[in-house]
Amino acid sequence: MCLRPLLCFAALQVFAADLAAQATTRVEFPRPAYEILLGQEFIAPVRINPLPPAGLFSYGLIVTVEGPGGLVGITTLSPQASLGFDGLNGVGNRGVVADAGRFASKGSADVFPSAKPNHTDPELGTIRVAGLPAGTYTLRLSTHNTLGPTESVFVDGQCRSLDERLAFGSAVLTVVAKPQGSITAVGPMKPDRQTGLLLQEYEIANTGSMTTAFRLLIRGMSAGSLVWNAHGTSDGVPYIDLPPLAPGATLRLTIEYRSQDRTTIPKPEFEFMAATPAAQSPDGLAAALQPRATLAGGHVLLEFNSVPGQAYYIQYARSPGLVWKTALPRVQGTGNRIQWIDNGLPRTESHPATEGSRFYRILVAEPASP
Repeated sequence: MCLRPLLCFAALQVFAADLAAQATTRVEFPRPAYEILLGQEFIAPVRINPLPPAGLFSYGLIVTVEGPGGLVGITTLSPQASLGFDGLNGVGNRGVVADAGRFASKGSADVFPSAKPNHTDPELGTIRVAGLPAGTYTLRLSTHNTLGPTESVFVDGQCRSLDERLAFGSAVLTVVAKPQGSITAVGPMKPDRQTGLLLQEYEIANTGSMTTAFRLLIRGMSAGSLVWNAHGTSDGVPYIDLPPLAPGATLRLTIEYRSQDRTTIPKPEFEFMAATPAAQSPDGLAAALQPRATLAGGHVLLEFNSVPGQAYYIQYARSPGLVWKTALPRVQGTGNRIQWIDNGLPRTESHPATEGSRFYRILVAEPASP
């Protein structure tokens, strides 16, 4: 899309033979394959490789998303700001969505009446795709030519056409309905004499191909049985949110169960969902809290007096001068002295024995606004 016709015409004649001998220039995605979870938006850059030494004067690009039945999805391409289209359709008209799953965009460094510097970033723009159902899709790139066979679309900073030696890449996008994970009990379920709870250690593995923050749903709890350290409930089902886990990585956590009749053994069923745990930043009055004792296994015991109905948060940090992190779930006051044990995930992000030091404080939560 060369908008300097006289200069470009001369340059193309002089450098035609030279360009034929040069290596192929690729317009491509950084990776050949991507995977996202159902409901997530796909975002990826489109790059030119290699970037011409003098930069890029103009480009024209079409992105398509193809499924088994043809073009799909809500697709956009956000070009870099330095490549703005300023042709007959006016400044800022960078592209047009032809139909679902297809987006066309053009850009140039030339802005009448003066010229901007050439584009010197290998990233041409960012593609965003939303609304895809679970399945496998192909992302394709091609030239966006609107002026016919005489148009030079990709032109470098010396006004040399790159069109004859361009190769356009593609990528595979897989939309997964649910995250892939496994959970295995480590040893038998054990009663804890300190709290009266039943403790079960589990190992969780990310068996998928993408880093995922899991939400572990704990189903099948019988009447009178509770997940004592659940972070919350979703449609009445207790859950625990876990930190992001890389493909193939594992972590261990201890789930605490409470059986009201002290005889029923919980037999939970687990389901993995995707989650983006929100950072907890509760408001309230904070006071230092000294550990009462270090228990077997390096667990840390805290104690504090409580007021009936008052909500409390335990916060922890490696040093009082660092950012305080909030343990989950919050603690509800009973009017009695409360014992709270730090045994790592899912209550805190790591076991206290893995850090050289850990400081604690208690936050008396402010009442919720009416």
